Amino acid sequence: MHTTGNHSTAVSEVVGEMLMIAIVLIIVSVFSASLADYLPSERSPSVSIMMSNDTAGNIIIWHKGGDWVRTDVLKVIVSDAGGMPATYTLKSESPLLPVPDSQAFDLNDNITVRYGKPLAGGEEVVLATDRAVIFSGRVGGGRP
Repeated sequence: MHTTGNHSTAVSEVVGEMLMIAIVLIIVSVFSASLADYLPSERSPSVSIMMSNDTAGNIIIWHKGGDWVRTDVLKVIVSDAGGMPATYTLKSESPLLPVPDSQAFDLNDNITVRYGKPLAGGEEVVLATDRAVIFSGRVGGGRP
């Protein structure tokens, strides 16, 4: 049996290709692991809001344009002049009344907050989700 240099050359080529495949796999795995850093995060909703109030102590928040928001993530925080906040969410026995009663707060919908006492004026009203404040404003007084 006669051996030539061709056999050792073929082994060398196979080892070289295996190393190239290993390097490519490592590069792909590192790139895919860091790819999550380059993906855009979920953006906060952009909503135009109009707020009004009446003499009975109700605060009405109107959706006037922009993105729709799921009602189950909305909360309304009302702080009186003394700075005591009251947080309202859309759960059972809630003083928040969404119109229409749907799962989305969308264009021309409104949410009525039954504050429970007459508004003295100067109360701060914040409409927020878990991630962002959508609206912040002050009640001008007990007049509509």
